Amino acid sequence: MSAEVDPIERLLAIAAITDRIHQYSRAVDRLDTDMLLDVYWGDGTDDHGVFCGSATDYVDWVMQYVGAWISTHHDNGNIMVDLDGDTAWVESHWTGYYRLPNESGYTDLVSCGRYLDRFERRAGVWRIAHRTCVSDWSTSTNVVGAPRPPHRLSGRRGRTDLVYSLREIRNGAGEG
Repeated sequence: MSAEVDPIERLLAIAAITDRIHQYSRAVDRLDTDMLLDVYWGDGTDDHGVFCGSATDYVDWVMQYVGAWISTHHDNGNIMVDLDGDTAWVESHWTGYYRLPNESGYTDLVSCGRYLDRFERRAGVWRIAHRTCVSDWSTSTNVVGAPRPPHRLSGRRGRTDLVYSLREIRNGAGEG
């Protein structure tokens, strides 16, 4: 940690930053463009190796890129935050589970890496000013045939996923 920070302010900052990291994963997995744009500052940047540019252009690019896949699922952990006033230097680990179509069925891909982020707090709000995505390793398996058929509680890409009606869910949610 670069500077002394009030312990409560530190916890509040870490919680807000962690929420943004999780928001990023939900937005990508659900293909929610507006939610993903909200993770970054309007003048933010992103370097994912295969893409390097403005955050706005990255959001457009990644929605097309992963939108062609069958599904994605991201988990985040080991979030380390170095607070320095209104700037936070953040390393967080990610694991991505991806299902991609291929000629004979599909490919299951698991990748792991880290986000190296510079978060900035502006007007009391934390967002990503710059993200670098480091890929540490991956493995894949080709599967012949179709994935299991969807059922009423299968995860969905887009706003028809049950998470968007979370406040309305009761016993028997997702019927139909």
